[in-house]
Formats: sequence, C-alpha cells, structure tokens
Amino acid sequence: MAARSARWHNALKLALQSEEGVKNVFQLATTNANNTAPHVRSHIIRDHIIHPYFPSLPLLLTTTDIRTPKVTQIESNPNHRVEALFWIKATNEQFRVSGRAAIYPSPELQENKGIEGVGEVYDAFRSQGWDWERERQRQFDNVGAHMRASWCRPVPGSPMESYSDAEKWPVKVAKPGEEGYDAKNYEQARGNFALVLIDPIEVDYIELGVMPNRRTKFVKQDSGDERWKEVILVP
Repeated sequence: MAARSARWHNALKLALQSEEGVKNVFQLATTNANNTAPHVRSHIIRDHIIHPYFPSLPLLLTTTDIRTPKVTQIESNPNHRVEALFWIKATNEQFRVSGRAAIYPSPELQENKGIEGVGEVYDAFRSQGWDWERERQRQFDNVGAHMRASWCRPVPGSPMESYSDAEKWPVKVAKPGEEGYDAKNYEQARGNFALVLIDPIEVDYIELGVMPNRRTKFVKQDSGDERWKEVILVP
C-alpha cells in the first residue's frame, strides 16, 4: 500500500486555509525545568515540512528567539515534549498536537543551544544531507522587517527601567537588497533566530462544526502501512 498523508494533517491544513483574519496562530505549551509548572504562548506555524519517504509524518515548523525561556524548558524535558493547540474558529475545529520538539539555532553560537531532532523522519533528512541552516535562513528572510526587528531587542523577559527604553530599539530590520539595510542589525537578528520543529506523536482532533460532534485520537505507530491509529472518543 502506498504511503499517504495523515488524515488529521489534511484536516488541519484545510481548516487553516478556511480561517479568516490572522491565520496560522496556535498555542505552544512547555513545562519548566522541574516539570512542575506549565507555560504557554502564541506561535505562528511557518511551514509544514514533509519528507518524500514519509508523507504521513509531517513536521510542523515555527520559529523563536533562541534566548527565550521556552528553549531551556524544551531542553530540560528528557523527551523534548511539547503540545500545540490549534483552534480554528472558521470551522469550529480543535487540534491538540503532542510531540517532540527540535530546535535549530545559528551554527555560529558559541554555546550549544541546539536540540537535534530524534526519530526516523529526522534521520531520513540527515541521510539526504538536508540543510537546516539553509531552511533557517529562508524562514528568516521570509518574515517581515518589523518581525525581524524583534530579534534585535535585549533578552526577552529581562527587566527594563521603563517602557520608553523600547524607543531605542530598531523598528525594522531590512534584509540585503532592501532599503535601510543595516548589516549589524541584520546579523544580530539572524543570530538570535531559531527554527522549532514539532514531530507529532498524538493528535486529539475535535470537530464541533458537525452534529453530533466528533472527536478522534490519532496515535503514531512505529511501523506499518497505516502510521496513525485512529480511536473514536466521546467529544
């Protein structure tokens, strides 16, 4: 049987396309270093990375500032576990995606802050010489100049004397070839920019736009033609 894309992933992509206004926003949850307190924040899904050998095992890609606490929180978790929550108002669907995170920062960092992906999909990318640094550069240049400027700020979450301190920070960071390009600001922002990839393990998919409501749990299988076991649950 030929491999095919995951049903939950097809539903997620279709739902995201249906969303109005700000698209691709989801919530990403981690735990602190002692695994005693949860932390959640909003993220934007930047892309869906799919290896041609594993069309049913997508990687969800988002980005972050390498200096944020979430990086330490993910690193301190033995299995690098995170959970992503998508609520699609346009279709009344919820997707709760639990999986393993990988983080790919600038290779120029003096200290090792990278969290390499572990699993067959990442192994397949490595075997083909996939260049995550090239992907990081592509994603960095794809975001807007205002967003790039956010990675030129002091360490996120660090104290500041007053709100007016922010007036000293760059408002835009242009990329090479754009008006206002400043090499120092561009390199500083790029150095703090990192990829975050989520390798889904379980997906809890709730359809509230149909009557009666439906809820399906998808659990990744280690092998076999059908890589996702579906379990119907009470909504």
